[in-house]
Amino acid sequence: NECGRNSLERRGALEQHGCLWIEEWRIKLSAMDRLAELACPVEAPNGVPIFRVERGGEVTFHGPSQLVVYPMFDLKRAPFRADLHWYLRMVEEVVIRTLAHYDIHGSRDEINTGVWVDSNKVAAVGISSSRWITTHGFALNIDPDLSFFDTDIILPCGIQGRGVTSMAQILRERGFSQMPTINQVASVVISKMEEVFAVQLQE
Repeated sequence: NECGRNSLERRGALEQHGCLWIEEWRIKLSAMDRLAELACPVEAPNGVPIFRVERGGEVTFHGPSQLVVYPMFDLKRAPFRADLHWYLRMVEEVVIRTLAHYDIHGSRDEINTGVWVDSNKVAAVGISSSRWITTHGFALNIDPDLSFFDTDIILPCGIQGRGVTSMAQILRERGFSQMPTINQVASVVISKMEEVFAVQLQE
């Protein structure tokens, strides 16, 4: 698959419930260039192509060293609920528990979606659904280039006065030199997804 992510691709099937895609966002440059040409996107001042998608939330950035998690769940089936607010909070809970595994305290914001460490967003959450089948999900910043979130270029998620951080940045500030890999974090996410939603994931 010419446009396939070439760093990580883990797919799991939730029997009778839905599917879960977990990937590092890394598309081959030639494939991205071709996709950009076909879509004829607007470009940001730093040359990053901009695409419109059907999900909740405002503009954000996806790039290498982000873990993108794309659940496709049938919320009409147990143990899920046909309640998007409930689903959103459960997705945030998956991220919060994943961060806790690395001794990082993530929290919700009373107004804005996503998961935060202090005043900085570490995971963007944007969901959508059709007939209670969910699409889109969340992007957890493992160690992306945070300059792409420069507010002179974009206002991440349309939120003023707040920053963006990553797991690696937080751990480096604590003096850690060994950072968790994308695959290691993905394994924790899968475990927490099973825990939070009370489902069993099958590779």
